Amino acid sequence: MKKFFRLLLIATMVLFTLLGCNREEGKATKEEENTNEKAKEKVVVACWGNQMLDSYTEYLCSLFPEVEFEFVLATNSTDYYRFRQDHDDMPDILTVRRFALKDAVLLKDYLYDLSNTELANTYYGSYLDSYTYDDGSVNWLPTCAEVDGIIINKTLFDEYGVSIPTDYASFVAACEAFERVGIRSFVSDFSADYTCMEVLQGASISVLQSIDGRKWRQQYESSATNELSEKVWLPVFQNFFDFVEVTGLGPEDATYPNRTPKELFSEGKAAMFRGTGADVITFPGRGNDEVLLLPYFGQSENDNWYLTYPTFQIAASKKGMDDPEREKLILRIMTAMVNQEGQDHISYGKNMVPYKKDVTLDLMDEMSNLKPYVERNKLYIRLASNEMFRISRDVVQMILNGEVKEPKEALDVFNSKLAGEEPGNEIVAHIDTYYSNDFTPLHGNQAASAVANTMRELSGVDFLFMQACYVANDIYKGDYSQKDLAYIAKNDGGWPGRMELTGDQIYALVERTLSMTGNRGAVCNDSTLYVSSGFVMDITKTEEGYVLNALTVDGKELDGSAKYSFLIYGDRDWYMTDVMEQIGVTEVDTSGPKAEGYLYMRLVEQGGQLEAPTDYIILR
Repeated sequence: MKKFFRLLLIATMVLFTLLGCNREEGKATKEEENTNEKAKEKVVVACWGNQMLDSYTEYLCSLFPEVEFEFVLATNSTDYYRFRQDHDDMPDILTVRRFALKDAVLLKDYLYDLSNTELANTYYGSYLDSYTYDDGSVNWLPTCAEVDGIIINKTLFDEYGVSIPTDYASFVAACEAFERVGIRSFVSDFSADYTCMEVLQGASISVLQSIDGRKWRQQYESSATNELSEKVWLPVFQNFFDFVEVTGLGPEDATYPNRTPKELFSEGKAAMFRGTGADVITFPGRGNDEVLLLPYFGQSENDNWYLTYPTFQIAASKKGMDDPEREKLILRIMTAMVNQEGQDHISYGKNMVPYKKDVTLDLMDEMSNLKPYVERNKLYIRLASNEMFRISRDVVQMILNGEVKEPKEALDVFNSKLAGEEPGNEIVAHIDTYYSNDFTPLHGNQAASAVANTMRELSGVDFLFMQACYVANDIYKGDYSQKDLAYIAKNDGGWPGRMELTGDQIYALVERTLSMTGNRGAVCNDSTLYVSSGFVMDITKTEEGYVLNALTVDGKELDGSAKYSFLIYGDRDWYMTDVMEQIGVTEVDTSGPKAEGYLYMRLVEQGGQLEAPTDYIILR
């Protein structure tokens, strides 16, 4: 009998040893994975952009170790959440930067009412009014305000003896003075829809804030009207045409990417630039150049205004609040995102204005002249509906290109576009196979893998490397409009970087990416890991982070001396610049299509399907 029990004990130990080995090798069963997942509460956070990933992922993961966060890069529009709701797949916490109550009303029944929470009570009532529906409910709350105006190179003004503008007439005089000495007076990136919209509104804030202007906006936000009032908006276009003439803007300005005007301003080739407090912080200038953020100028100093907009708005899915404990947890997470510490992560502490009573954000010296405007409530919140972004870009670019020549014509074109059908809603593709966006140690992120494999196939490169959270949701089986396709993979902020790398450089790139902290593109948990196409990553997860063990192709170690064509998809200005410097690469081609372009090519132009996902990761 004793011998029998000894044998039984040995057999049991062997069995458990084998099971343990399987787990170490990433061979856990689905049931085991599900059991492990239950140990932590899963919360899905949709991030409006890379900036938010940069600011919040590590912060939230460290603050809530009991939570398994899944971060996805959402399209910066409330329409994205309408798309997910249509598939009964709403994230737990929603964020969006481009916001108008008019656009958000269709989500109202699916979002949690925050009106009676302690969190809502921490906001100034005057700001909360802008987020309150007629029935008193509140779904969205703002974070701190980005401040937008005209940044001047004060050092350049001093060098040429040009007076700093205080109103529109002195702004015109400054423009003329700089043009006479061969320096651009004003530049900005009018290829971007936000610049077109903000300068169009910024040049006429006193008109838009008039009694008639506020009355029209209230009607527009409540959908009582869907056309621009001639009484309000004809003066707006008249002012913009004059602004274009004074600053010498033209067709070239409609094509400038974001970097070009920034470079012109930083190099002293332009005296003024439309930008925000964040731009003030990041502009190096010519060494010791001093910059100031000035308001948009009106006819008198009393008509000057700064334009503002929340860094983002935050909401919670009603479905995610299905039990009291989970409700408390999600409200705690939301509070952490908008409290003093949370807002410090996005404001840099000195370049934004708070909407909350319990948050204090000091202004840096370059924004010191903002203080009296805050005291006098001369802060205009931009009108930022989806159609306002889209149509402002179309009409402003037509003005810059000389296609629209008169203010009344611009008004009429704008209204005709408002009355027309929104583009992109017709069905253009069908996806036959569903792919999950959930990460598992066995298979990685299958939705992200399908997109990555498709991009690699179409680009013709040997290997592709992309942060998985750029694929923002499950890939649903069914019909897709062109707009729906854009929701699959994050387009804003993502850039293709094509290059030639050795195997050793690829190893260094992956290793550097996994170890990077405090930078855009950093990995903080499984959902922010990268997806590879063409090679397999063998990675160990430790208490300190992720360690690269090996890279393999068809089961063989990657050849360190061989050269490969390689495509990175990620943030160009922060992540890509950093890792390229680390691995000694200087030539990167960023001219190729973005993820949305590749998806359109395969699913619409070719009428094909996504490439099948592959098991691209071994996570130990």
